[in-house]
Amino acid sequence: MDTRTQTLPPGWRIEASGPFPGSRACVLRLVHADGAEARWQIEEGTPQSEAVKQLAAAMALTGESYREDDEARPGPLLST
Repeated sequence: MDTRTQTLPPGWRIEASGPFPGSRACVLRLVHADGAEARWQIEEGTPQSEAVKQLAAAMALTGESYREDDEARPGPLLST
C-alpha cells in the first residue's frame, strides 16, 4: 500500500460529516472553488461510514475550518 501523505490540489477542499437527524447517512464531499463537487453518501453502519465519522472527528480536533458556513447544509453532527 502506498502510504505517502497526499494533499488536495489547490482550490479543492474536503468535507466529512454526518450522520444527520432523520438520515443515518454520512457524507464525504470534495468541493472546488468553482462549484464542482464529488459527493459520496454512505449508509450508517458500514465500515465506510465509520471511516467518514473518524475523518470528521479528526478534522474537528485539529481546529481547522474544513467547510465554509452554509445555511443550506446542516453542520457536522457526530454520533458517539
